[in-house]
Amino acid sequence: MKDYRLTPYELELMDVIWDLGKASVQDVCDALPRDLAYTTVMTTLSLLVQKKKVLKRVKNGRAFIYQPVVSREEVSRSMLSQIKQVLLKDSLPSLMLNLLEEENISEDDINALKEAIRKLENQ
Repeated sequence: MKDYRLTPYELELMDVIWDLGKASVQDVCDALPRDLAYTTVMTTLSLLVQKKKVLKRVKNGRAFIYQPVVSREEVSRSMLSQIKQVLLKDSLPSLMLNLLEEENISEDDINALKEAIRKLENQ
């Protein structure tokens, strides 16, 4: 599994692009719930292309269009794996119990977890 280490701010920008599928800097600025400088967003998106390698960009006229090259799920799995390794000393039960204790879990979520456990037991 590739190691994706994204900051909360980078995740905020990625979340917009995952939702839109592809976006210009202006599209991202417009979709954000808070006002950020255009140049700040542009610089961060460039970093996500060049260093973090989670986006690609294509020239469209005078602007770039940014597209994700990794899914939200891939980044989530990578970040959860990092948390498990660093904070919980690679203990899957500790990770699961921490998540379950901190969240309000719906009946649907409980049923989905039970189904996942049944599938694992039948493997």
